[in-house]
Amino acid sequence: MKTTFSILSFFLFSFFLVAQNPSQNKMSDYMGINTNVAAYDNKFLTDLSKCVKWIREYHDWSHYEAANNFYKWDNITTEPQGYTWPEHTDFMKECRRLNMNVLIDVLGKPAWAGTSPIPIHSGNGANASDYLERLEFMGQLVARYGSKKIATSLLETADKATGLNYIKYYEDDNEPDYTWKTPRWTAENYSKYCNAVHDGFGVSTDADHPLLGIKSVDPDAKHVMAGLASSDTTYLNKVVLASGGRIPFDVLNMHWYCSDMTNAYSPENEKYGYEISFRKFFKWKNRVAPDVPVWMTEFGWDTYLASNNQHSYTYAPALQQANYLMRSFLVLLKMGFEKAFLFMDTDTDSKNILQYSSSGLLADRTSKYTRKISWYYLATMQNVLGKAEFAKIVSFKELSGMNEVYCMEFVNPAKAEKTFAIWTRKSNSKTDDGTKITYSFKPGYQPDYAYSIIPADQDMDGDTIQYANPAQSLELNLTETPQFVVVSGKSTSSKVLQKGKLELEIFPNPAQSEVKISFSVSEKQKVNVSAYSMDGKFIGTIADGSIDPGNHQYNFGKGLQGGTYLIIAKSTTTSAYRKVILMK
Repeated sequence: MKTTFSILSFFLFSFFLVAQNPSQNKMSDYMGINTNVAAYDNKFLTDLSKCVKWIREYHDWSHYEAANNFYKWDNITTEPQGYTWPEHTDFMKECRRLNMNVLIDVLGKPAWAGTSPIPIHSGNGANASDYLERLEFMGQLVARYGSKKIATSLLETADKATGLNYIKYYEDDNEPDYTWKTPRWTAENYSKYCNAVHDGFGVSTDADHPLLGIKSVDPDAKHVMAGLASSDTTYLNKVVLASGGRIPFDVLNMHWYCSDMTNAYSPENEKYGYEISFRKFFKWKNRVAPDVPVWMTEFGWDTYLASNNQHSYTYAPALQQANYLMRSFLVLLKMGFEKAFLFMDTDTDSKNILQYSSSGLLADRTSKYTRKISWYYLATMQNVLGKAEFAKIVSFKELSGMNEVYCMEFVNPAKAEKTFAIWTRKSNSKTDDGTKITYSFKPGYQPDYAYSIIPADQDMDGDTIQYANPAQSLELNLTETPQFVVVSGKSTSSKVLQKGKLELEIFPNPAQSEVKISFSVSEKQKVNVSAYSMDGKFIGTIADGSIDPGNHQYNFGKGLQGGTYLIIAKSTTTSAYRKVILMK
């Protein structure tokens, strides 16, 4: 039987594809920072909320269960020290007031649980039951802050609070693949813990341990695996193999500092930047855990340079740190990370060359948590992009003389405008060197208005450059600091199109695993979007039916082999097609 199809038919499928219609997360739901209860105690949490709307809270087990079965989340428990600090629930309430979401990362260990850096209370970590006390702590934590009301007879907390519905995401530890402590936590032993903390796998509750693990207490909670210190997949692969092929977590979690352990480099660096460092990781993920999202929960740069020019191996001058943090969020977004958390909220010691001592957005306590230039840059980024959604890559490593140009497009569903984040760097450079270029930016139409917002020190809103008579090409002065070009007009919004027009975009393309397919229609009409192999074989239908005007987005590529595919979109008035390259 001969199958015929028009090269001008339309869009997305549900075969080996998961649809997410109509939009993706806002940037405010992507950008995060590492912090702890000190942000509440020292009253700089509000400052952090200006830059990010997610925090990764270092939740030290030794602080919150200093004595066995005495949990200091409330404001009434004083055992064993005689005071109520840390009063964690008040911290969580303040986060909610500031519209900040929280990932709780449980780490550390109280003295009563032993001296090993591994969170065991007995044994050597080879059995799930060796972790029983930590599993109990996690269970009581989820019972308190999760979405499910738990019987008070199972609660060991003094105030019996449960089902507060404050927290959805729980991280089980931090960097189990460490190499700088002994004994090592082998991947096989971490796997025992990871499976048990996920949903109680391999352990049983008893009268002394009535709640164990995360999803066994709240099935709607999400288990974030402990952030790994290395992008090498050897440890991670052993965890999965030791789990018998079971994926014992809901979110993959990585850390990365762009460094050779002597000096730091830019996030786009060809040898130590994110893309080259995680190329093998994403190949592994797409093969072994294609449906599992991945977060980057630590990245950053120190800013202190001693008078003798000594510095940490993650050192970058303050302006470079500000640039690198902004660009890291953008590059990691392009790579497919679902969330990214910079390290750290404040310096622990602004005058110390020890790594990570001066990596904060704010200076240390002695310096009264003074805002660094990076704080102003990220506050500007949040102001401009916080309510926007990533749309597509316009250019990435586009050559312009000795430089590269990067441009990413964002759309705000509430506004008829687009915002482009644009910056440049010198090709093959190790660090920023102040390079600048003049660049002709073409938004693809003549907007009604256009302006640029350029981050500036001591200014949360940045400097604004208005273009009095915007043409189809804007002359921009690009630097290593990303600037935000806002354009508007009849063609700007995905919801404001010429009658009968259909726009089809795919990003990123090529992609490691899956792409987002975005199409816009000007009026309600019947639309069909389908996928085909390059030899004409039908792969699946992405969308088919009556579509409302505006922008619609779907994911494509999950479960498919690497190769080139054709996406064909067809409406009642027009059609469009695009090639998609999946690099698996």
